[in-house]
Amino acid sequence: MLTSGVSQLDKRSPEVVMEPNTKYWNKDRTPSVRIVFDNIISKSDALKAVAAGDGKVDIVTMVTPAEAQAFKSDNAKIVMAKAKTVLVGVLNQNKPDSPWKDVKVRQAMNMAIDRKTLIEKGEGGHAELIPAMIQPGRFGYNDGLKPYALDAAKASEVLKAAKIPDATVAIGAGEDQKALFDAMTEQLAKVGLKTKMVDPKGDDFDVKLVWHFDWSPQFPVGVVHREFFGKDGAFRAMPEDPQFDAMFTKLLATPKLEDQEPIVRDIEKYEYDQANVLFLYSPHTLFAVSNRVSFQPYDTFMLELAETKIVKGK
Repeated sequence: MLTSGVSQLDKRSPEVVMEPNTKYWNKDRTPSVRIVFDNIISKSDALKAVAAGDGKVDIVTMVTPAEAQAFKSDNAKIVMAKAKTVLVGVLNQNKPDSPWKDVKVRQAMNMAIDRKTLIEKGEGGHAELIPAMIQPGRFGYNDGLKPYALDAAKASEVLKAAKIPDATVAIGAGEDQKALFDAMTEQLAKVGLKTKMVDPKGDDFDVKLVWHFDWSPQFPVGVVHREFFGKDGAFRAMPEDPQFDAMFTKLLATPKLEDQEPIVRDIEKYEYDQANVLFLYSPHTLFAVSNRVSFQPYDTFMLELAETKIVKGK
């Protein structure tokens, strides 16, 4: 039995059981494994169970870098995937008299950050440096862009002139992002800014750390960019951007993939220049996996088990 400890779901939910479909059309890939999703067990208990190797739990999803570092077992391992994820800091342009309405201030904020250090201190090295919203090698990646380079002197000059209230940046972050918050605090201090951690669910933030992922086969603008910059985006904290909307409309009216990709690259370049978010990195996706299981994670971050098998003799 393949059991997945998916502790991030509603703990009130019952177990979900999936039986093998013996009538599956592809006889070479006929499912043979019974899958149980346990949404009740806590993640800490699930990690202990997969480490024990007793077969009660074989996969734990949404493992944090700290949990991965602490995980020790002869019966299981941490599996890492470079899924299509992105972590950015949404700059709140909707606050009254927001300094982030000025593109030069937004760009300066991006120049105040050493992303490689953030990856090491905030993610334990489990992330990939990207220039904007799309990873190298992915559909629409713009190879003409480079991550904003650290320029503390220029950033300090611009941010000081911006007269940010009390020279303090309110960062919306969860407790699981404390290491990242601390690393950002160290870096922003070098450009004359203090920080305070605020509730990421509220509106009283300057920068809100937001993780998202691209679940589409080849449509990052529709499921990632739109959420941050589109007029109906769930994470948008800025006025509507007619230029982005026009580019998105053009993309929707373009049926062929080969014609879409140049438009996606142009959108990526536009958002990079506008710096409406603090571009950070692409976090790796981490799983704790029993040695009983041959597990293949997917690029889309979605938990797909089509290639997962029980290892014979385990």
